[in-house]
Order: sequence, then C-alpha cells, then structure tokens
Amino acid sequence: MFRKMMYVVLSALLLAACGATEPTATAPTAGQPTEVQPPAEMTVAPGQAGAPTAGAAPAQPTAGAANQNTATHEIVMAMPYVPNVQFAPFYVADKKGYYAQSGIKVTFDYNYETDVVQRVAQNTVQFGLASGDSVLLARGQGLPVVTVATNSQKFPIVLFSKVAENITRPADLKGKSVGVPGRFGASYIGLQALLYANNMTENDLNVQEIGFTQVQAVQQDKVQVGVGYGNNEPIQLEQQGIKTNIIRVSDYIPLASDGLITSETLINQDPNVVRAFVQATIKGMQDVINDPDEGFSIALAYIPEAQHGDTQLQRKVLQETLSYWQSDMTSKNGLGYTDANSWQATYKFLRDSHLLKTDVDVSKAFTNQFITS
Repeated sequence: MFRKMMYVVLSALLLAACGATEPTATAPTAGQPTEVQPPAEMTVAPGQAGAPTAGAAPAQPTAGAANQNTATHEIVMAMPYVPNVQFAPFYVADKKGYYAQSGIKVTFDYNYETDVVQRVAQNTVQFGLASGDSVLLARGQGLPVVTVATNSQKFPIVLFSKVAENITRPADLKGKSVGVPGRFGASYIGLQALLYANNMTENDLNVQEIGFTQVQAVQQDKVQVGVGYGNNEPIQLEQQGIKTNIIRVSDYIPLASDGLITSETLINQDPNVVRAFVQATIKGMQDVINDPDEGFSIALAYIPEAQHGDTQLQRKVLQETLSYWQSDMTSKNGLGYTDANSWQATYKFLRDSHLLKTDVDVSKAFTNQFITS
C-alpha cells in the first residue's frame, strides 16, 4: 500500500500552499478512487477544505513508448489521484501502444491539483476523470467540460457497517453515527443523494467528518457507518475478517458516475484526437476485463508503491472494479457508454437539493459520439 506518511506530508504541503485554515484530513488509503472537488464557488459546504490529491512521478517508460516518436499529438491525462490499479485501462493502453498507434503521446499527470475539472476546462490538460455531478456543477459555473466516456456504470459510493449493527437499509441509518471524509467529493454527494432518495436529511443522522479513516473508524467503532467506495473500504475490512452490511447508493438513485472528460474546445478543434484517445482507452479497458491478471501486472509497473505493499488487496480492488465498468447498457452499446437517464436523475437531485444553483442543459454535458468509430 502507498506509504501513509507520504500522503500526510503532501497533503500538508498542498494545504499550506493554498492558505487553508482547516485541519489537514487524514490521507486516503491505498486503492481509494478519486474524490474530485469542484471549483471553490461550487463547494457544497462553504469554507470546507477539499481533499488534496497526492503527487507522484510520471509513469515509467513503457513498451508502447518506443513507437511514440511518430506521435503527432501530445496529450496530458490528469489523474485526480496517485497511481492506482483502477487506472489500469490507461496503463494497458499505454503499455500496449494503443495510444501511440493512434498518433498520441500521452503523459499521466499526477499533480497536487485538487481540481481536475477546472484544469480541463482551462485547456491546461486535455483529459481528466470526474463524476457526473462535478461536470454538472462545473457547467453551472460556465466551465465547458464534457464527459466523453463513462468509466463506472454505477455510482460506486456505499455505506458500510459491521453486520452486528444490523444496518441494511436507509431507514436503519436514523440516529446512527455516519463517518464521511468531509463535506466534499463523491462520498458526501453519495450520502446526500441517498438521503434525498429516501426523504431523509442530515438531521436524521449523526454525520461526522473523519478524514479518510473510514476503515479504521468502523473497525474501532468510532462510527457505526462509514461512507466510501464499494470497491475499496469494504474489501479492506473483509481482508481483516470483518463482515459488513452494505447499502449501495446506486440501488436507490442512478447517479452519473465517474467518466473521462475533456473540453468543448478540444472537441470542436480536434474531434479526431478525442475519438482516438477515447477508443484507445476503451480498448485498454476491454483488455483488462478479458485478462485481469495481465492488466494487474501492467498496472503494477506504473505504481511503484504498490509493488512493495499489499498486492493481494490491490488485486481484489481491481477485480471488484471490473464490475463497475460493465452493465446491461455496455452490453448493448459498448464500454464507455453514458446513460442519459442517470444524468437527468443527477441533475434533478442537484437542483432539488440546491447544490446546483442554476439551470444547465444536461444534453451538452456528455456525449456518446466518440466511443465508436
């Protein structure tokens, strides 16, 4: 697993550079997916510091890189997290030369930035990863970003608790202590959406901001319920022999999940590059699905820290992640497909909850035009 101390130091440096006055949150555990925060004007809780992304060195040279001297387009892919097995489709597409064959030289950028969405909107990077709610909130602030392929077909956030707590449905959450990293990011949005879908509010719960310590907090009974990713925290507890009950947000409301985003500028100026990058990435995703062992081995070469950590846990995280990439929709329409209904549901939730304060044309926030030739 990634060294915990590295996270703490990097988080402290970022917060100091940003002039943050809030205490530094405990860093996320290895295997945790992204927690992208919108620009300051779009934060769901004024004054709340965002979850910083830890930095890392650029990806190691790959076999595919040998062919990249003929590339005509240099692309920066902004990762909103440290190198991670869940980015395996990108690593496989790079390693196998799929980007190079499309005339693309890709650089994976693991920066200290907390706002991938804004960087893409400003065209300082060409692609990034963000959830549908982040895209809608960004467009509500006039940032012209577009989801061009959906990564997770179901919203990955879950509420998990020890079996002994007997919390199996939203109604069981009333009066319970619920730990979230903070009032930002996908975990908090997921909690709010679950409450919204069940006619509940935060007043029905005892919500506690615990940083990225959900596993430890539930394990040590500091909170009764943790909010995190279905392909991460519950797996960690399982590794420790702790059985959990899981409430999946996606079972109650079909939120638009994380996807590959780019700017309207790049779409208008060079749609062929967008198509080539999207399809090369999807090809990498299909390869990982077809041969998870190979995909995992390739991913490890891009994640130096994971090579010296709990590779068994990382392997389980990737295996669980595979199911998020696939659905009935992708069986009919191909990997990367974006379901308009989930975006409409997300938009309604954001507007009804007053998280999104202005009308947005949802149809312009995503497109399926690039997932096929």
